[in-house]
Amino acid sequence: MQPYRRFHPQYRERLALADGTWAELRMVRPEDAALLKDGFERLSPRSRFQRFLSAKPRLSQEEVRYLTHVDGERHVAIGAVTWSPSGREVGLGVARFIRLAHAPEIAEVAITVVDDAQGKGLGRILMDKLVEAARERGVEGFEFRVLSGNLPMYRLVQALAPCEPEQDDEALCFRLPLAAPSRGGTELLRSMLALAAQGALTLIGPTCRWRGLPRTPAPVGYPEAARSP
Repeated sequence: MQPYRRFHPQYRERLALADGTWAELRMVRPEDAALLKDGFERLSPRSRFQRFLSAKPRLSQEEVRYLTHVDGERHVAIGAVTWSPSGREVGLGVARFIRLAHAPEIAEVAITVVDDAQGKGLGRILMDKLVEAARERGVEGFEFRVLSGNLPMYRLVQALAPCEPEQDDEALCFRLPLAAPSRGGTELLRSMLALAAQGALTLIGPTCRWRGLPRTPAPVGYPEAARSP
C-alpha cells in the first residue's frame, strides 16, 4: 500500500500572502495551460531571462505541454492562484522539481513568481511546500543552477553550504541535500529566494536545459553581476 501523501492530485490549500491577498495552492494540471501562458506574459523581460537564460518572447506549445502535463512522481509542480473580481483564476507562481533520470533521488528545482506577486512571501511558501512534496517521494537532494558570473550567489553558497559546483553551459550547478543542517538546507534556498527578489542573483531551473532554444542577449539594464563572463 502506498503511504499517504499530502501532495496528491486533489491537494488544495488556501492561505493569505504578506499583503493580505488570498491565494490557493494546488497541483498543476493539463487544464492550466492558459494560466501558464498568461503568467508568462506577465513576467518582465528580466524575469524571463532569469528563468530561461534567454529573453524568450513566448512559450512554445511543446513547452506548455511539458510544464503542465506532470506525472506527480518524476515531475511535480505546485501552482499558486488567486481570483479576479469576476471570480476568474489568475496565476501567481509555480514551483516544480524534476527528478534526474540517472539519479532519481536528486531533483532539479525551479520557482517562478510573476512580477506583480513578488515580495509577498509566495516564493518561500512554494519552496517549503516543494521540499515537503519531494521528501514524501523519497527525493534526497535538490539540484539548482545559477549564472556562472554571479559572484553574490556563489559567495552565499560557499558561506552556508560549501561545495564545488559543476560547470554546465552558462551556469554553475549545485546540489543541496534536503536533510542538511538548518544552517544550510532549506535555509540556503530561502536565502537565495530573498536575494533573487532583490535582483542579486538568478535561480534557474529544469527548462533552461531545453536544447535547440535560441540564446538571446540579456534585456537592457540587466545587472552585470548576473551575466555569464
